[in-house]
Order: sequence, then structure tokens, then C-alpha cells
Amino acid sequence: MNETIKRVSAKLGAGGLRNRITAKLTAQDKLAVEAEQADKADYKIEVMFHRKRSTLPNKPTAVMVLIWESGKKLHGGGDQKMFWCGYPDCEKPFSSDNFGYAHAVCPHCKREVFLDEQSKATHIRHANRDRLNTDGLKKMPIVIGERLANLTPPNLAALLEKTWHQLDGKADVYLKYSPYEIRYDIKFETTKDIDNLDKVRTTRDPLIYTLKAIRKDIAHGADLRGRFLAMLTA
Repeated sequence: MNETIKRVSAKLGAGGLRNRITAKLTAQDKLAVEAEQADKADYKIEVMFHRKRSTLPNKPTAVMVLIWESGKKLHGGGDQKMFWCGYPDCEKPFSSDNFGYAHAVCPHCKREVFLDEQSKATHIRHANRDRLNTDGLKKMPIVIGERLANLTPPNLAALLEKTWHQLDGKADVYLKYSPYEIRYDIKFETTKDIDNLDKVRTTRDPLIYTLKAIRKDIAHGADLRGRFLAMLTA
């Protein structure tokens, strides 16, 4: 329940249903509700830094970038991890809802990608056994679960800007410092994998650049990449 609804609910009594509360909102309150809903991010872009992070503009730092769909997992009780298409000429993020058995179909470029190296090797081995042409299978890439790279702050700011636009400008941006070495295995996903990711996400208070703040800065003429860079080097 958003802040405006909470405020009106307090006036009308805690037992009122949401639709009854909404019906009694003033015109000004309704505009406030619509504004709050419009600024609610559908996604989270998370950047996890190595503990030896540097803010020097020309010094690269090891980072891991992930994307989450807000409130998509467990009927709104958690965030669901997203993935990038493995084709270099696409590389757009998409939901795991597009996963099939051992492969996924990118909703953007409509091409198939494998979920992991083992699945790819198994398909190629079976095709060789049946004397089928494996050229197409060998060219199929692997879906990308997280971006791991050594990036300078300007290059990371450029990646964040690109990713934010790929998500239709509907994402909050989180910066986190990770004391763990986290890799995510999408084929052999275990409770421990999820627990480790959740532990990293909750262990440290992140620096958050909210969608509302981003839109406000853009509306005032701010350069988005410049704002990301300022956040990264603060």
C-alpha cells in the first residue's frame, strides 16, 4: 500500500478495503497515488563491487551486475532474477519466464540460447552420435546470468545507462559491496545458491538511485551517464 493510501486509510479507519479508500480520495490524492504508482520501479539493477573497489576514474574494479524483476517471485514476496541474451548483436535482458528445457528463446531477437555449457555439450554430443550437422548448435551462445568484468567508473556508468534504457527506463539502481564470491548456476540452482544471493543483497545497506530520483534529474536536464558516474565515484 503506497504512502497516500496509508494516509487516507488512517483517516477512514484501518478496516476499510483498498477500493473503498480509493473511491473516497480527493482529486489531489488521486493524482498523488497515480504519481507514486508511475514512479514504482519494475526492475532493480544491482552492482556488486569487490571489497577492494576503487573510485579512481582510470582504475578498473571487479564488478558483478545483475537485474531483478521487482516482486515477481513467490507471488510478490521476492525479486526474480533476469538474464541477458547471449548473442552479441542483441544482449538484451529478459525474464526467466522464457526458459524452456535446457534452452531459452530471447523475446527480443527470437533466437534460441542454451542455459549452460553442459546442456550445449550434451546437445552437440547427441547430434554427433546421430550424424547431424552441429554447426548451428556450436554457434548458439549461453544465456548470461550476471555480467562479470573489470570496469573503470566511466565504463560502468555507460553500462548502467545502456541497461537502464534496455529496461524501458523503469529500474532503480543499487550499488552494493560484496564480501562474497557469488556465481549463479541456472541449471543446478539450489537453495544454497539463492540463500547466498539473498545474503549478499541484505548484508550491506545499498546506495540506491531510485527511479523517482532518476526521472526527476532527467526532467531537470541532467545527463544520466554523468549522474551514474557521480554516484559511482562518490
